[in-house]
Amino acid sequence: MTPLHDWNSWEPLVDALRASAPPGARVSEFEGTVGPRSWGGRYSDDGEQEPRRAFHRALAREAVAAARAGRTVKGPRERLDAALAALSALVPPPGVPVHVVAGPSREDDVVHVLDLPPHVTRGHSAPVEDIVLVPGALPAAYRARLAPTTGARPAPSADPAAVARLVREKNPWVAGATQDQLSAAESALGVPLPEEVRALYAAAGSGELVLATGDHDDHFYGFEIVPLNGGVLRTAFLPEHRFTSWALDGGTLAPEDPAGRVQAAVGSPLWFPVGHDWGGNVYAVDLAPGPEGYLGQVVFLDHEERAGAHIVGDSLTDVLVHRRTVRDARSVTDAQGTGRGRRAGADQAGPERHAETGADRTADTAGPEYLALDPTGWRALLDAGTVPRTLLAAGFTDHAPLEDTVDVANRLLRLRGLEGITVTTITRPPKKTLLSRLLGG
Repeated sequence: MTPLHDWNSWEPLVDALRASAPPGARVSEFEGTVGPRSWGGRYSDDGEQEPRRAFHRALAREAVAAARAGRTVKGPRERLDAALAALSALVPPPGVPVHVVAGPSREDDVVHVLDLPPHVTRGHSAPVEDIVLVPGALPAAYRARLAPTTGARPAPSADPAAVARLVREKNPWVAGATQDQLSAAESALGVPLPEEVRALYAAAGSGELVLATGDHDDHFYGFEIVPLNGGVLRTAFLPEHRFTSWALDGGTLAPEDPAGRVQAAVGSPLWFPVGHDWGGNVYAVDLAPGPEGYLGQVVFLDHEERAGAHIVGDSLTDVLVHRRTVRDARSVTDAQGTGRGRRAGADQAGPERHAETGADRTADTAGPEYLALDPTGWRALLDAGTVPRTLLAAGFTDHAPLEDTVDVANRLLRLRGLEGITVTTITRPPKKTLLSRLLGG
């Protein structure tokens, strides 16, 4: 038995749950996830709402009065957090989903610890968020790939020599990339790099290009060069790395540029990073522009967005040398209200959508890739044998009892021949009687 499956490890949390319950509550629960040095979830109890509110108002007044008197009052949440902190030290990454119940009596106390197979994801506050029915599968928008644009040409403003002069001026002490390194980058991409990009890296393989001249300079500030030989920012905006979970991204649509300069995509290796803004965002040259764009135009990749790129300028020369941008990094797409990665069904009319999730039916006329239902809805499909064969992943809506969620999840997993969720139930050991102690039991 591991410490995580030993009642003694959970007893402080169960006792803290009972102590934190408001008057009138018989059952108090915590449902969520405990991870190394972190935890999160929801607390609930079966008490009446008004006594609960009165209880917390009284605690708040006590805390305020104590603070005015220079004293510290330890509330029930502090005891809960201390117990969870002790548990988190026992948990291996990435953490475990749990359901902890302090019952009407100590004999009713119980802890459920879930062991999830790799194809089941946990939520921040829910023990089970998604079931990936085809392990490794991504939504359609994240599987789509851009192809090089036939006939695309650099902008008339492109001037590789001017780019090289500027980069050498700003980084005279930094060595440039070798021709072998540039050729290796092109080989990995499968397309040639624009001459401006080759000129930038031949002049300096790294370093800062700070272009601002004063506090009130409202032109393009500059960026730090992303080296050719790797780094997280070179791959961070690829579709598979922008994906977080089916629950969050199952309905994401690639944003469209109404001006036709940037192709609609979640991400692409053909948006080739050349610089970052010191804040996790990337400037890239576009090797697959839209029909109205230029080969090698500069686009902005925002780390807070799920999908898409925003036009910055026609060329590296325009952006770096002339510091001439298209208004700003979000102007073309956001001006039309389509800049952020859209969720299918969010504030838009158009294709027929599944009411349960908003998933766009035009992506696959044979059926949906993802559905999120409550356990009752899933049971109805399972009992009728009508779970869509096209599903790549399944999710859960609303909050449901853990047992119901796990039961449905395991039925879905068995349907696809996948390993199920294991639940370990831990209960408080029976109190030893005097006779049992005398007998050594």
